Amino acid sequence: MKAAVPAPERVSTLELFFDLVFVFTITQVAIVIVHDPGAGGVARAAVQLGVIYWTYDGYAWMTNAAGPDSWQRTLLLLIGMAGFFVCALAVPGAFDRDGVTFGVGYLIVTVVHLIGFVRRPGQTPVASIYGLAPSKLVSAGLVLVAGWTHGPTNWILWTIALAFQIATPIVSRRVRGFEFNAAHFAERHGCMILIVFGEALVSVGLSAHATRVDLSLVLGTLAGLVATAAMWWAYFVGEDIRASRAFAAAPPRQRMIQVLTGYELANFVMIFGVIAVAAASRLQMFHLRSPAPAFEAWLIAGGVMLFLIGSAGFRLALGYGSPWPRALGALLCVAAVPAARYGSAAAGLTTAAIATAVTLAIEHAFERRARPGAGRLRRLSRRSSRSSP
Repeated sequence: MKAAVPAPERVSTLELFFDLVFVFTITQVAIVIVHDPGAGGVARAAVQLGVIYWTYDGYAWMTNAAGPDSWQRTLLLLIGMAGFFVCALAVPGAFDRDGVTFGVGYLIVTVVHLIGFVRRPGQTPVASIYGLAPSKLVSAGLVLVAGWTHGPTNWILWTIALAFQIATPIVSRRVRGFEFNAAHFAERHGCMILIVFGEALVSVGLSAHATRVDLSLVLGTLAGLVATAAMWWAYFVGEDIRASRAFAAAPPRQRMIQVLTGYELANFVMIFGVIAVAAASRLQMFHLRSPAPAFEAWLIAGGVMLFLIGSAGFRLALGYGSPWPRALGALLCVAAVPAARYGSAAAGLTTAAIATAVTLAIEHAFERRARPGAGRLRRLSRRSSRSSP
C-alpha cells in the first residue's frame, strides 16, 4: 500500500509563480466592466470571475493535498498555468468573439487539474476526487459550447456552468472526504487576496500614464492607495491569522463547510469588491480629481461595501468573530456616492476608506468589551491608578 503523501506546510515559489496569472486575470475582469460600464458589464464580470475563480481555487485544493515536489507535478502546474493564461487573454471577449478560445483554455485547465489530483491525491480519498470530476467536466463543456452561441443562450450556459461549480461540493456527499492543511490553505488564499489588492493599486497608478504628475494627480492616486490600504487592513491586520487558527482548530467535517462558505464564497465576494473599485479607478483614471458619474460613484461605494460584506461572511463562516460590525459598517460606504458625485472620485475613495476605518474601530471596541474578563481588568486598572502615588 502506498504511503500517504505529506501535505505541504508552506506555499511554494511555484504556486506564487502560478498566482501571477491570477493578477492578469483580475486585470482582464476589471476591463470587462471598463468596456461595458453598466449593470450588464458588472454581471458579465461577476459570472466570468466566478467560473474562473472556482476552478482556480481547485488548484489550491490540489497543491494543498500534495505540493509540486517532483518534475511531473511541476510540469502539470505549468501546463495548467498556460491554460489559465489563455483564459485570461480571452476574458474581455469571452462572451462573443473569443468564446471558443476561452472554452478550450478552460477545458485544458480542468483536465490538468483532475489529472494532477488523481495522480497525487495526498490524504484525500480518490473517490472524493471522482465525486467532483463529472460536474467539472460538464461545466467546462458548457463554457466551451457557449463559445459558439450568442445572446441569452450564451448567458444561460455560463450561468449553469457556474452553478455546477458552486453546487457540486455542497450537495455531493462523496467530496466530504477532502483533507486540508490549514496553515497552507489559509496562506494560499491570503496570497490571492494580496494579488487582487495589487491590481487595485495598478489601476490607480495608471492614472499617471500619459499625463503630467502634478499635485492634483498625486492627491487623486493617494486617495486610491488609502482606499486599498483600508481594505488590506480589514483582512491582513490580524484577521488572516485568526481565521487560520479557527480553521486549524475546526474538526475535519466542519472544515469543508468553512472552505466552501469562507475561503470560496466569501473570498469571491471580497475579490469582486476590489475588482469593482479597480474598474472605477480605471474609468476615472484621468479624472480622479473631478466629479464622477453615477455609475463610477456607485462602483466605488459598492466595491468597498462588497468587500466588507464578504469579510463579514468570512468571519461568520470561520467562526472567529462577530460579522455584524462589518455588515452594518458596509452601509456607511453609501456616503462615498455623494462624495464622488459632487466632490470627486478621489473624495469618494477617501470617504470609502474612512467608512472602513470607522467600521474597524467600532469592531475593535466591540470586541474589547465582549472579551471575557475585559471589564474586570479595566476596573482593576482604574483602582490601581487611583491608589498609586
